This record gives sequence, C-alpha cells and structure tokens, in this order.
Amino acid sequence: MNDPVAVLPAPTPGLPKVRRIGFSAPLKWLGLGWRDLWRQPAASLFYGIAIAVTGAVILGVTANLAYLFAAAITGFLLVAPMLAAGLYELSRRYLANEPASLPDSMLAWKRNPSALVSFGLLSILAGTAWQVASIVIVALFYKGSALQPLAMMIEVLINPQHYLMFFIYICAGGVFAAVVFALSVVSMPMLVDRRCELLCALTTSINAVAENPLPLAFWAFVIMLLTGLGFATALVGLVIVMPWLGHASFHAYKELVE
Repeated sequence: MNDPVAVLPAPTPGLPKVRRIGFSAPLKWLGLGWRDLWRQPAASLFYGIAIAVTGAVILGVTANLAYLFAAAITGFLLVAPMLAAGLYELSRRYLANEPASLPDSMLAWKRNPSALVSFGLLSILAGTAWQVASIVIVALFYKGSALQPLAMMIEVLINPQHYLMFFIYICAGGVFAAVVFALSVVSMPMLVDRRCELLCALTTSINAVAENPLPLAFWAFVIMLLTGLGFATALVGLVIVMPWLGHASFHAYKELVE
C-alpha cells in the first residue's frame, strides 16, 4: 500500500512533473475516497444522486432505440467526470483544510471556467462521436431482426452469426475508452485544483498514463468494475459508487502530479 514514489522530470517545459507510482496505489486512492465520501455524506451523495438520475434519463430516452442503448451507457461514462467537479472540489478543500459544504463545492467552476467548459464540450463531443461510431458498427454488421435493446444485446452475445460484430464493437469501444481514459484520468481534477490551460491538463494526463501504464490500467479496471456493479443495481449503486470514485480520482491526481 505504501509504494515508493519517484518524481520524474516533466517531458515538456512548463508542464507539471508526474510521479511514478506503485501498482497498488489505486487501492490507497479508494481508501482515501471512501474517507472523503463520509466526511460530509449529504454533499457527496447529492452528486451521486444527480449522476444516477442523469444516467437514468439517458437510458430512459434510449430504452427503445437499440442502435443507441449500448452507446448511451458508455457515452454516459465519458461525461461522468464532468459531473464530478463538485466532488473534486470537496476533496481539494478537505486537503487544504478549507470550508467544505455543498454550496462551497459548487464554486469549483469559478477557479478555471474557460478550461472546464472546454473540457465539458470535449467530453460531449467524445460521447457523441462514440454514439455515431456505435450506430455505424451496428448498421454495417448486425444481421438480425429489429429487437428491443436488451433482447438485441442478448442475441448478439449468444448468436454466433453476430460474433464478428461483437468483436469489432468491443475492440473499437476498448480503443476509444483507452484514449478517453488517458486524456481524462488526471485532467479534470487538475483543472479544478489549479489554473491551467486545457491542453496542459490533457498532456499531463497522457504523461501520467505513459509513466504508469500498469497501475493506471488497474485503476481503469477498478473503475469499470465498480461502475458495472452500480449499473447492475439498476443505477441505485451509482449513488455511492460515483462519489466514491470521484473523491478517489482526486487523490489519484494529487499523487500522480507534483
């Protein structure tokens, strides 16, 4: 749990330095995030409820649109970090021993508004791009009859004639998710914590992943696992999972970036 941390030189002048961390570091982040979650549970769970309701609305809108349903789930995960800005601000204030309440957390956007808005627009663009890609893959490779989304997903999983589509969909989604993760794992908490340009935050995030591929791959797996559990409980679990991961993500950023 207490892995040695090595400070690495910044690869580009003007960029923050990133640290090399141990493989088990994500477990420490989860512990710190869990502690932050229950310091002021009403404030943290407010964001959990907001994120869960947003997810429910997105899935409700696409419930009868088989071409969009699966993409809506992953698209929701792409924009979730933008919704967690208040959680990052709470953790920042806890570490700085500053007043921390729900109204205080809503001031996160005032510190770096232009870059945060730009990140939000980039997240929406990424989610839209994935939905378009998903529609194209289904249109080109799905050979079955029109079905409700859940029935269609089950058919794709059990019918051998759809295995090529399933393989292409998973590979495309995996590559897309890896790129988005590399761009966002550090950038959003960094934009909440300090004044910097969006390009600086995105580049620092990529540098952190490049220096710590295995620990951050483990972190990505933990995020997917816990989020999957949240969805498996009809989104109810997201009320706790999302603020937990939001607080933990801020601690990940603080350990990764000097």
